[in-house]
Amino acid sequence: MKTEKISCALTTWNSNAYLEKQLDSLNSQSVPFDEVIIVDDASTNDTVQRLHAYIEKHHLKNWRVIVHPANQGFISTFQDALAATSGDLIFLCDHDDLWYPDKVEIMSKQFDVRPGLQVLACSFDLIDGADRKIEDKVSSHHGNHNLIRKPVIPGGFTPITFEDLMGYNFAPGCTLALTREIKDQYLNRAVDLNLPHDWAISAIAAIQNGLGYLDQPLIGYRQHGTNTLGLARRTSYVTRTQTALLEAEQKKSLSTLAKRFHASSWQQVRMNKVANMYARRARSLKKRNPMILLPLFFAPVPKGFRLTLGMDLKTMMEKK
Repeated sequence: MKTEKISCALTTWNSNAYLEKQLDSLNSQSVPFDEVIIVDDASTNDTVQRLHAYIEKHHLKNWRVIVHPANQGFISTFQDALAATSGDLIFLCDHDDLWYPDKVEIMSKQFDVRPGLQVLACSFDLIDGADRKIEDKVSSHHGNHNLIRKPVIPGGFTPITFEDLMGYNFAPGCTLALTREIKDQYLNRAVDLNLPHDWAISAIAAIQNGLGYLDQPLIGYRQHGTNTLGLARRTSYVTRTQTALLEAEQKKSLSTLAKRFHASSWQQVRMNKVANMYARRARSLKKRNPMILLPLFFAPVPKGFRLTLGMDLKTMMEKK
């Protein structure tokens, strides 16, 4: 793929003090965007005014702000941002991170030299509110802050398969770039599924052998109390049960996606088995019945799932 036009799909909602830093990091890319589409999800503070002020100050005629009349949630907001883009290559962006100056240049080159690449994720640095890096323990058998449950090529490109996504998402959406073709497939055929937009987009590309990971940190991924999605651990029984129910629904949606996008028969069978495992796990937590959970310890399960089951069992056995 020879990239002709590069778009950024940025969403905002009640943005905090980090907004202008993020906008600066987008505006100072070594390869500039041809367009930046910003969709605000009905902010109740001064986010929209700050966006317009920034655009006017820097004379950014190719930046456009769309404002939702009512709050719709982050998935719907990203869908609207994607739909409004016209680029051949689209970068997803959150409002409170910090992009490094060569992110667009490095990632777009990967699409130029890899004709079959449809979606690419880069790595990231965890940063705090003062832009300082946060140390993170990473297993030698995992990649991308333990989000990828297999070894990756240090500093290089690693293909990601649909099997890698059956249990867990492998990268935050703010690290993704995708082709127009995948954008269209997602918007036309997958928005009804109960899946985060980034996971669904990655899964569609993986089924078509077009998903990759670049082991280079190209953004600072900010961690703070107001993240919509972060890397927090879920330890309380109530929170863990709610999460298990949501994950069971997501695996069911992944199973539907596999059929809809014509994954191989064995991928569909395996995804269905994974969905059934997560449904059983959710049922065990909901009923607080360890006996429902125990058979899963002896079944073939996705990488990392036994550790999850162990935490579930520990949580269930704690006093109410």
